[in-house]
Amino acid sequence: MLTRRSFLALTGAASLAPTAGWAAAGVDVIGGAAFGSYWRLTVPSGIEPARAALETIVDDVDLEFSPYRPNSALSVFNGAMTTDWLPASDQFRTVLSKGLDIAHQSRGAFDPTVGPVVARYGFGPIHAEAWGQYEGLGINEVAVRKSDAGLSADLCGIAKGHALDRMAAALEAQGVGDFLLDLGGELCARGRHPDGRDWQVAIEGASGTLGMGLKLRDSAIATSGISAQVYGVDGHQVSHIIDPRTGSPVSGRTVSVSVVAKSAATADGWATALMAMEHDQAEALATELGLDAVLLVRDGGAIRTIMVGAIGDHVLG
Repeated sequence: MLTRRSFLALTGAASLAPTAGWAAAGVDVIGGAAFGSYWRLTVPSGIEPARAALETIVDDVDLEFSPYRPNSALSVFNGAMTTDWLPASDQFRTVLSKGLDIAHQSRGAFDPTVGPVVARYGFGPIHAEAWGQYEGLGINEVAVRKSDAGLSADLCGIAKGHALDRMAAALEAQGVGDFLLDLGGELCARGRHPDGRDWQVAIEGASGTLGMGLKLRDSAIATSGISAQVYGVDGHQVSHIIDPRTGSPVSGRTVSVSVVAKSAATADGWATALMAMEHDQAEALATELGLDAVLLVRDGGAIRTIMVGAIGDHVLG
């Protein structure tokens, strides 16, 4: 199992319609299990993608990045009590590099070394001596290293998006040009729905309500929010989302952050990073970096929607 999180914040909008609506729309749906959750592919009727290729990618990413598997590349790296350079696959170095880029740009709001703090609050299995030092993770052309042997890596905040990118690329390599791929609540769209429109998805609002409908074409969307996994302590909710800069669960007014990007890994990582910030900081940084994002923020007894960048171009009219 790759991830410590439940991913319930996004769903294909057509899945809210009756089953008969799917048939009338001229689409087929296939899917399976992935990372303790699911994958679901919607394609025009009559197209038969190679399911095995998608399942192979899921298995490969899980074996590389699962913190729950003692034989995963991530677990082996974390367990190596050394500061020597350790050989690593192209995939491992690519995902870690992407995570470190977001860590630098977010000024530590996304931190691949936060795993031990996540585990401290009961949401993950990574136990290590050090954390909060993403600058201590290094990459070269063939290997990775830790400047402190007690550091560990946790790439759950970006690895699922990477898997989604790989699955989308595999479909395109098979000649499938029109599809909506849902990997545990993160979605990637290519081409168009059979009726000629863009693919449509929905962001979940407060208490499971429909928050906003969006259209996707040749892009991906990921959501991070506090409703998926929380538990109560002394009358307070403890979220699975940790602010790496404080080492504490987020406790601000933000309910969720959704990011639309060309790359699902980019959307995944930035949704995680922006969710760890106060909403005004997240809005400012997303604006500065040109990200397309939707923030749902508590405002008294209501939920306020903050749209950043070109996200308005995706809103269903």
